[in-house]
Formats: sequence, structure tokens, C-alpha cells
Amino acid sequence: MNDSVSQPDQPIHGLFSPEGVRLELAVAGPAPRIFAYGIDWLIIILLVVFLLIALFTSLPLGALLDKWIRSALHQAKATAQGQHPDPKLIGRVAGVMIALFLLAQFVVETGYFIFWEMLTGGRSPGKALVCLRVVRRDGLPIDFRSSVVRNVMRLVDMLPANYAVGLVAMLLSDSGERLGDHAAGTLVIRLDRPEAAAEIQPPQRAAAFSLTRQQLARIGPRELQLIRTTLRRSASLPEARRGPLVMEVAETVRARLEIAEFPSPDRVAFLEDVLAMAERHMANT
Repeated sequence: MNDSVSQPDQPIHGLFSPEGVRLELAVAGPAPRIFAYGIDWLIIILLVVFLLIALFTSLPLGALLDKWIRSALHQAKATAQGQHPDPKLIGRVAGVMIALFLLAQFVVETGYFIFWEMLTGGRSPGKALVCLRVVRRDGLPIDFRSSVVRNVMRLVDMLPANYAVGLVAMLLSDSGERLGDHAAGTLVIRLDRPEAAAEIQPPQRAAAFSLTRQQLARIGPRELQLIRTTLRRSASLPEARRGPLVMEVAETVRARLEIAEFPSPDRVAFLEDVLAMAERHMANT
């Protein structure tokens, strides 16, 4: 969720913060999502194999399934040796084994992603390695309901094979959403690492205006963080994006302070002066 690394040709999802400032989420494309899923898929297959082995060796239901499959395989072998193989029997055994594996994979895969998304705030091991995260469309962390919906919908996205429906949906969506994301109201975003921002230097000039103690009391930690982030990042943004961002933040701060009009046309200077006065006020209280 930063402005410094997003490029014009990369998909962007725009939203407004509670302060009325436009933010941009860098949407992940199909390639990194496929790579992340490949990592998770390998882990899931290992889990499925482990659970099936545990099922067939320890649980009563597993013992019954194991007995039935062994009996069916024995009959199939006997008929084959008698030169009268029963293709229906062999097909039933193969069908049951494939169905069990696919059912186990779907259950484990769904639970796997829900577990990690709830534990880490939207990052499975694969997404963590590729620096991706699942969030809601309003930029907030994913919740349990959204996680359940988007992961149960994998049953549709994976049709007819290899997530073909999900891939087509991502390519057709401006925000790279598969059907599960559309249903759950979620996005997969990139966690780009911006360059270290320069430190904010206090202005070496007298402020063009003054603020009362009542006005300064309206500038809390959230407003200070907004001003600092804007001043740090604005220098690294192209002019086409720097101007609108500074204007939005300055207008938000002006309305917060209930100032009738800006003391000067320089919005950056206005934010610098507000920040300096607010920091002095907080240091003295």
C-alpha cells in the first residue's frame, strides 16, 4: 500500500482512507499468484499424503476402506489371472481411490488457506515467500467469513482443470480477482518494499500562520502519521501524482483544524508548518 513503487502499467486498486485520502493497492497479477500457489500446492499434497496414510493405518473408517479396497484389488487380480478381467471392478476401485484423493485434497486445501489467512492476516506460506497478501476490497485485513467464501469457491475456480476458470476470471478482472475473490470481496495485493524515505527536516523559516492550543489538540497520532508519510513519500513521486496527494492531505488537515483558507499556495509548506507546531505542542504537554 504505497505510492513509491507502483508503476503506471501495473494494476492498481484505488480506495479512500477514513481521512478521505486516496490510497492505492498494488494488485498481484496471475504470474506471482500462480508461483505462490505452486509452493502452497506442494505443501498441500504432502499433507494429503500424510493424512491418507494416517487414515488408512489408524482410524476405523480407514480400516474399513482399506479392507474394501484390498478385497476389490484381490478380486480384480483373480479375474485377471483367469483371463476374464472385470473392467467395471477395476474402474470402481480406481474411481474410489481418485475420488478419495481429490476429496481429501479439496478439504485440506480449503482448511489450509483458511487457517493461514486467519493466522497471518492473509498470507499463506507461498504468499509470504512471494510477498503477497489477501485483503478485503476496502484495504482492511481479511476476516473469517471472507476467507471461507473465497476458499470454498475454489471448487468453481479450479474447473474444468488446473484453475482454468479462476485464471480467465483474473485476466478479465481489472483488479485480478478470481471468482472466489469476487464473491468474498477480496483482493490479492503485492507487498512491495519501498525505498527508505528521507527524514523530514524541520522548516528553516518562520511559519506563515499560527495555531491555537485548541487547534493543535485536534492533531493526534493518526494525523501526524498521515502528514509525515505524505511529506516523506511526496518527494519520490512523479509530479502528476505528487500534486493531487499533497492537495488531498492538506485539505484534510485544513478541515480538521477548521482553518477558513490556506495561508499560502504552498501546500507542502503548510503541512511542514503544521507538523512542526504539532510536534512542539506534543513535546510540551
